[in-house]
Amino acid sequence: MTSSIKRALTMCAIAAASLGASSLAHAQLTYQGVTFTPSFSGNVLTIEIDAANPTGDWSDATGIIALQVKEVGTWTSVTFSGPGAASGWTVLPNELNANGCDGGSSGIQRACAIGAEVPLTDNMIFTYTFTGGTQDFSNPHIKLIFVDAEGEKTGSLLSMNVPAIPEPSTYAMLLGGLGLLAGARRFASKAA
Repeated sequence: MTSSIKRALTMCAIAAASLGASSLAHAQLTYQGVTFTPSFSGNVLTIEIDAANPTGDWSDATGIIALQVKEVGTWTSVTFSGPGAASGWTVLPNELNANGCDGGSSGIQRACAIGAEVPLTDNMIFTYTFTGGTQDFSNPHIKLIFVDAEGEKTGSLLSMNVPAIPEPSTYAMLLGGLGLLAGARRFASKAA
């Protein structure tokens, strides 16, 4: 094997290893002008909400008062943080419904945070930190409640799974495979 092929394969292997070592991944969902971007690192799930210009039946929304995640595995405890008034929100293990975090629980763990209104802007960052159990952030289910300028619930209650968050190893395998293909092609062209 020539030294240039070895160098190319080594660079691909290093890039793949560094991606595989990272535990940060993210996906994105846009609905009615609001973009939800969950990401995770270790036991921390972060949800960025970009909501400066909601549309559809959320067009008169001015704030958010509740945010729930579920289908993220198991845990023994969870802490929550968010912008402004959300730093004081209460986290409950119940289902988020039209009345808040007071719905029943059916065996699936939920982290339902609720409290004083947080004005809608872009780059709102909400963070759940889980302790114990086994988390799986590959396909989180998000629910939230928006309110209008009078503090009344507005529009539909979002209840959606965000598309699967790609595992870092997926990117590592892709880069490794592309590197091997490039190396094989180069080797074949030199041999011909």
